[in-house]
Amino acid sequence: MGDVLASLSGAQMEKNAYKLEAQSYEEQAAMAKIEADQKMVQRDLQLRRQLASLGASMAAQGVAIGTSGSMSALDYGEKQLAKADMKSIKLMGLGRRRQLLTSAASSKTKGRAAVIRGYGQAYSATIGNIEAGMKFF
Repeated sequence: MGDVLASLSGAQMEKNAYKLEAQSYEEQAAMAKIEADQKMVQRDLQLRRQLASLGASMAAQGVAIGTSGSMSALDYGEKQLAKADMKSIKLMGLGRRRQLLTSAASSKTKGRAAVIRGYGQAYSATIGNIEAGMKFF
């Protein structure tokens, strides 16, 4: 009887451990999303600062900001570069998040497998105990 309880108890403990592991992965995934969002905000701020600096520099040189083709080209180039950077940041963040969520799902599956394995071991132990008891009759 002790084998049965040990198998079931061990399976439950293993399931709980995998559940905690899955939770950890899910929390890391949430943090990866937050980090990617923060990096995107920082890149956007950097773009705005660059454009403001560029505008001030051009104005100091006497270039009319609204009508200058050079200014428009520089502005467009900076925006395209920032857009590409932000796409890259977002993609890397999503990739990391997906990897962590996949690990979390794997841990949950391992927890379910541990319970099934524990039930199987408990069943085998029970059958073994019954067979051992039959030998006395």
